[in-house]
Amino acid sequence: MTKYERLKEYLKDITDLEYLTGLISWETRITGASDSRDYLIDVRTRLEGKRFELITSDTYGKILFDLINSSEMKDLSEPEQNYIINLFTRYNNFKKIPSDFYKEYVKNVQISTNVWEEAKKTNNYELFKPYLKNNIEMAKKYYSYIDTQKNLYDVMLNEYETNMTSDVIDKLFNDLKEYLIPLIQEVKKEEKKYEVKYTDKELLEVAKYLLNYIGFDMNKGVLGIYPHGFTEKLNANDIRIAFSNTSNPISFVGTIIHEGGHGIFEQNIDSNLTIFTNGCIENLYALHESQSRFYENILGRNKNFWIPIYDDIKKLLKLEMELDEFITLLNSVNPGLIRVDADELTYALHIIIRYEIERDLFRDKITVDDLPKIWNEKMEQYLGVTPKTDSEGLMQDIHWGEGNFGYFPSYLVGNIYDGMFINAIEERLGSIDELLKSGEINKITQFLINNIYQYGEAYNSSDVIKKVCGKELSSEPIIKYYEKKYRK
Repeated sequence: MTKYERLKEYLKDITDLEYLTGLISWETRITGASDSRDYLIDVRTRLEGKRFELITSDTYGKILFDLINSSEMKDLSEPEQNYIINLFTRYNNFKKIPSDFYKEYVKNVQISTNVWEEAKKTNNYELFKPYLKNNIEMAKKYYSYIDTQKNLYDVMLNEYETNMTSDVIDKLFNDLKEYLIPLIQEVKKEEKKYEVKYTDKELLEVAKYLLNYIGFDMNKGVLGIYPHGFTEKLNANDIRIAFSNTSNPISFVGTIIHEGGHGIFEQNIDSNLTIFTNGCIENLYALHESQSRFYENILGRNKNFWIPIYDDIKKLLKLEMELDEFITLLNSVNPGLIRVDADELTYALHIIIRYEIERDLFRDKITVDDLPKIWNEKMEQYLGVTPKTDSEGLMQDIHWGEGNFGYFPSYLVGNIYDGMFINAIEERLGSIDELLKSGEINKITQFLINNIYQYGEAYNSSDVIKKVCGKELSSEPIIKYYEKKYRK
């Protein structure tokens, strides 16, 4: 058995456990009986513990080290070599985390997620607060094990987006904030909400239609209903998308197209690379979010996207409006309280608010006791709206309940990537408007597969940007996109 074959054989046990923990996560949230949750959490905790033992064992470290330093390594493709080096980097990071602490950490975030669901439902921040405080303290401890030299919040950011720092984000976000706040005040227009009651079955049919249209393979997909949209990858042939039952068709189509972008990415990683992990791509979350946001905003809010399919969508969503009115609702700028319902301009400020709060929490400038007041003040300052309840305020998102600190900036950094991808695609394929109008969205999807998706996490985001766009990261292209679309 070669050293490479030895690694593949060892990884089978790890990927099997990843599949099972992903399946239990889906069961806990979507299809499992409510009274089975405690049991499912215990089972997942034990399986995560077994997986942790495998990915931190001396045997695993030796297998990776021996392969990396062997003559076999140079015979592998560059993406395969990069994946193996990434595995070794993660091995060394995880090796620093005590096993007992890791098991406790995994169990606590699962419990916290369940408490968040109840607290949001009942508008009870006091119920959630101690769990949130515990999540913050455990996250500090978790990331302190990994790196004590860097700024703690930068260590978290790097976990989600390799080589990303708060200094870089501060500059990018401040540029956007300075540009967007006056622009939003200039172009905002209050639109009356359009609501239609849907059954779960009706929404599932629309979701299948839209996902199929943008290139998501439903033979490798499963759909479910949950209070918050998300994508769960069990393996390359089993990508699960959840969304809420909403009476807002505008929000609904945005969520589906967004999560579909995540799913298309995961479904199209080269099969030679999928042996390394069953989990979602790691350390490239801004790149991942750039793709979901690209489908949702750059494509999905474009009138030309809907021209070939609007007759079908109008019928499926029971809409009593013509295409132009639908597009107006999709693109109206109207500051609101809820991030996932936000238009693409105000969405950016929602992310900046969350980023600034997270950064200050982990620099000990504020505490969980301060959050309701600070959240509401920032909402009023940046967006001109103030939450009446904590459920529509700081408890609206699942991320902090899951312990995912450092993730929020990925959404807006992803938007910034999108501005650069627009130029790259149009240089090679021609007008995005014309491609969409003629129903050739598949050409855009194939371009993204060929240039980004097939490599999975083999290259970091800065390398992808340079390779695809030939330029350094800048907020200028996305600002130009906003300027062209909203001022003109």
